[in-house]
Amino acid sequence: MDIIEHTRPQVVWLGLTFDLSIILTSTAAAAIVFLIAYLTTRNPSVHVPKKAQNFMEWIIEFVKDIMNSSMGASNNLFVLSTGVTLMMYLFIANFMGIPFSIVTVEEQPVTWWKSPTADAHVTMTLAIMIIIYTHFIDIRTNGLKHYLLSFFKPFAALFPINLIEQFSTTLTLGLRLFGNIYAGEVMLALLASAVTHGIVNAFLAAVPMLIWQAFCLFIGAIQAYIFVTLTMVYISHRLI
Repeated sequence: MDIIEHTRPQVVWLGLTFDLSIILTSTAAAAIVFLIAYLTTRNPSVHVPKKAQNFMEWIIEFVKDIMNSSMGASNNLFVLSTGVTLMMYLFIANFMGIPFSIVTVEEQPVTWWKSPTADAHVTMTLAIMIIIYTHFIDIRTNGLKHYLLSFFKPFAALFPINLIEQFSTTLTLGLRLFGNIYAGEVMLALLASAVTHGIVNAFLAAVPMLIWQAFCLFIGAIQAYIFVTLTMVYISHRLI
């Protein structure tokens, strides 16, 4: 069964088309992040922290290290909270389609469950939000005048290039994440389809599928790290 032939569960409301699979998986990823954050930060201890608290503190320190290497500082709690949330969300969202997918078969296969970041709509929306966020931080920190003048630096003639850079940055940030996660899930779907074509094919596909799942876990973690790192780099550029 070819993944390209799968359709999406969509509904139209008020003239807008909503993909129910994206809504389902994105909401599930956000709920998991909220649950992890709640369970690891309730009843914190200064003297003898529990394992759950140590886990959250490790994530915070990890993002702080990214901020130090990208921005030269990690004391901005406004940016730190964004980085921690983004790291946790992407880490979970990138893995949701690796262990399994949910496909219903009616007139044609309908995919209900996959990694939300395997959809370009999700990754491009995240990228647009991050770029807008960096502009907001620039205005919030340096003022509107400094923000507007930054498009004319170092020379006024570079204004068109500086403007185009914002669009190209958004595209590369979103498409890089989408391409890696989508390609991994396409390969998993192809290996999974071989399982349904006889015992021999199932046996031959089992080991490559396990190896590819492990590789997808690695790629998902790397892509979450890259996305957060680039976010910090873009923020640091706006604060110059």
